[in-house]
Amino acid sequence: MQKTGLEDFNFFSFLKEEDLLRLKEISIKKYFNKDEILFYKGDEPKYLHLLIKGVAKLYTYDTKDNEVIIHNLMAPSLIAEIVNYEEMKFPANCSFETRAEVLLIDYEKFKKEFLLKPEISMFFIKSLTKKIKALESFINYNISSNSLEKIAKFLFENESILINLKQVKIAQILNITPETFSRKLAKLKKENIIQNEKGYIKILDHEKLKDYISN
Repeated sequence: MQKTGLEDFNFFSFLKEEDLLRLKEISIKKYFNKDEILFYKGDEPKYLHLLIKGVAKLYTYDTKDNEVIIHNLMAPSLIAEIVNYEEMKFPANCSFETRAEVLLIDYEKFKKEFLLKPEISMFFIKSLTKKIKALESFINYNISSNSLEKIAKFLFENESILINLKQVKIAQILNITPETFSRKLAKLKKENIIQNEKGYIKILDHEKLKDYISN
């Protein structure tokens, strides 16, 4: 762990400088390696977690002990802030897909000194709304029978994190077999819509990719 600098608080840039300085005083920055755990399902939150670099995932296990990914988070983003707000235990595990940096903000102090500020309340609402939209997308991915559409939609909406996610991970997120995923990627590659090198995907033609996504 190490102390933070004000540059780590760009996510809270709407706050006054004196508030940012106080937020800095009640926060610690921690570095994580790929696959390292931030918290486990059932843990009680002591901190508000702000992902400032890297990619995190929230996940659980089904009855057959298969990993089920609930949400992938790209920095900057709050992690499971509803748990802090509702004062409940974490409903899922959290680990990292890449090296990452996280601000650990003392939640009791944050709650007492910041939570009643109107700008912070709106900030929480916007963050939660963003996650609701992500949940809707997750549901849509898994009720759709068109695997090519699922893949195209994911690539288009998550282009910024493709550099951090290998093909096998995307297939896992979309609950598509690696074989089916590879076949669909081959089709997109043949049409010069994407390229994939060393397991990572890059979009070449956004308009053609959108043609595979239903409105």
